[in-house]
Amino acid sequence: MKASIKEKSAGKDHLTGVAPRPVLTAEERIEQRKRDKEFMKAMNEFVAKYGTLTDDEFFRVI
Repeated sequence: MKASIKEKSAGKDHLTGVAPRPVLTAEERIEQRKRDKEFMKAMNEFVAKYGTLTDDEFFRVI
């Protein structure tokens, strides 16, 4: 294998420039999961009350 190929594949850089997520403690993971569940519940209630949330031209609702 050529040396230039080895150099390119040695490190794995993100092409999109996304920063890595911070490491969470067990307590922080529990709190994040709780917030996520509350958000999902709120969104489900919103969709149940107001219908589909989309910017699609076919549905024409937001």
